[in-house]
Amino acid sequence: MEQKVIEHKIRVLLLLVVMIFVILVSRLVYLQVFQSEKYRTLSEQNRVRFISIPAPRGEIRDQKGRVIVRDRPVYVVSIMNINEENTLRMLDKLSKLLQLTPEEKEKIRQKVLRREIPSYEPVRVKKDVPMDLVTRIEEHREELPGVVIDVEPQREYLYGSMLAHVVGYVREINEEELAKNKDKGYKPGDRFGKAGLERKYEEYLRGEDGARQVEVNVQGRVVKSLGLKSPVQGNSLILTIDIDLQKKAEEIMDRTLLEVQKEFPNAKAGAMVMLDVKTGKILAMVSRPTYDPSIFNREITVEESRALFSNETPFPAFTNRALAGYAPASTFKMITALAALEAGTVTPSTVINCPGAYRLGTGIFKCWATWGHGAVNLVRALQVSCDVYFYTIGHRTGVNEIARVAKEFGLGQPTGILPEEGITLVPTPEWKRKVNEKPLKEKYEKIYKEIEEKYQSLIAVASNEQEKKQLEKKRDQELARARAEYNEKYRWYVNWQAYETINMSIGQGDNLYSPLQLANYVATIANGGTLYRPYLVEKIVAPNGKTVKEFTPQVIRKVAVKPENLEWVKRGMIKVTEGEGTASSLFVGWPIKVAAKTGTAELGRDPKTGKERDNNGLFVAFAPADDPQVAVAAVVEYGGHGGSSAGVAARDLLAAYFGIEMSNRGVGYSPE
Repeated sequence: MEQKVIEHKIRVLLLLVVMIFVILVSRLVYLQVFQSEKYRTLSEQNRVRFISIPAPRGEIRDQKGRVIVRDRPVYVVSIMNINEENTLRMLDKLSKLLQLTPEEKEKIRQKVLRREIPSYEPVRVKKDVPMDLVTRIEEHREELPGVVIDVEPQREYLYGSMLAHVVGYVREINEEELAKNKDKGYKPGDRFGKAGLERKYEEYLRGEDGARQVEVNVQGRVVKSLGLKSPVQGNSLILTIDIDLQKKAEEIMDRTLLEVQKEFPNAKAGAMVMLDVKTGKILAMVSRPTYDPSIFNREITVEESRALFSNETPFPAFTNRALAGYAPASTFKMITALAALEAGTVTPSTVINCPGAYRLGTGIFKCWATWGHGAVNLVRALQVSCDVYFYTIGHRTGVNEIARVAKEFGLGQPTGILPEEGITLVPTPEWKRKVNEKPLKEKYEKIYKEIEEKYQSLIAVASNEQEKKQLEKKRDQELARARAEYNEKYRWYVNWQAYETINMSIGQGDNLYSPLQLANYVATIANGGTLYRPYLVEKIVAPNGKTVKEFTPQVIRKVAVKPENLEWVKRGMIKVTEGEGTASSLFVGWPIKVAAKTGTAELGRDPKTGKERDNNGLFVAFAPADDPQVAVAAVVEYGGHGGSSAGVAARDLLAAYFGIEMSNRGVGYSPE
């Protein structure tokens, strides 16, 4: 009996062994035969990696082909993204060797945790690593499995802060940019143009990334190279700017600001533009203060970010002031003159008496020369910048004709030259109504509703009919007062007023134009009425030297202004630099004639401090007056008179362009 039990147990055990064996063999057959392709693929994915090779961006060169911006090779330390645990462990070790800040380390850690980097791509830890640190990492190679050292391109700005606002900068692409460009082959970690030409011409500059196929071991170390697809460099930009002239322009602006600060300490910002009057080519563009674009190759500090971007900073360095809107002051007077001539309001010989002020109803608008200019015609009014003359002809002509002519010359209209173009404006009755009508209506509809609700609740609890009637009467009276107040404010804040035309006539009020727009409008006067589209890029060139795209002068329109009227305005501008002209002291002894206009923009009181602010100084000019080649516009914030601040910078740039020796570079004198 016992023998039978033992035999039964042995048979059961053998059966179990056979079943287990059959299961194992079946599983083995299943894996090797039916699932072989799947696991072969997974094995290959673990063994074979494709490492992206960033493409060098195209160069940015001046008109003579000299390199301004290029890529240079730098060492980059990355971690093979084998798994989250391993990657974070390696990050801890590397952060000590590379001396990463807590913020830098956390940023990389979040990339790993959010799985921004695909598993087959290394996670970049630090770029532009010095050779001594690369050596230290190699010395600790056994402790750092999966750590990769590559050479990648990094943007290099050969002239530092020079042309910073024009060329812009690049930085790692962010999530929003990735989403907008998801169909263009971008991936996390790629470089992306953020400002200036780097942004505007991103699609041409970026190039095409390559890839390296490698075999790795279980530690993620590269053991064999299996193939290579070389990256393709991006196209290069050839600019209209001459780097020698640009260098002089920036030196001139820096020198002028320092000189002006002796009298006006807050004169720490400004801009200047020079362009070819016959093509629209920009020859120089300066904005101050400036910055070095190379700082964006690393993490910028809070202080650097504040100085660059914060509105709490008096002069944010990132703002391209050559494209920012300014009240043009008297540099706008040629527009008012042309509008009056075109409308037939005055003729060139019309004489207007300036007693030192202009009366409009009960308002008095003073001329800058409070003693008066006496009898002046068009040419003399421009020469001495007589405010009363332009108050008079502006009031006679009206806002609509002034605005029409301003727009004819491209004022208040974006040029599209760079992404950072600021807000500019030709004020009109339609604009004023559009901006102010809706908010005013909404404000008073709320007031009416509050009055209605207040009395509705009071009337509801009134004790008798007489009290109700008294409350209804008070309600109606209060509503009537509110409606009268609304009508009065509507008249002033929504309807265009005559005094606004007066202010507009001399470039004050809500006029806002950029130095580039001012330079282009003056260039249009200089060349006889052809408005060109300003441009910065001459051509785009492929790495093999083939021209991809070429930019030629583009005529926007021939302005609807009579040629004879342009000639009269030119005469007045020439007189500005002669005799009693407001800029005559700047051009004493010059071998060529210059046509110009000074401007002094009043800024009123500072809303924060309540103190009267120094004026902005503006200046526009073209030269030679008898055969115009270039136009220039300059502004110095808080620089006082245009002729003694911005005029100095513009004069010195004209001297540099024409090779005129300047024996006296001091601040000029401007009576305006």
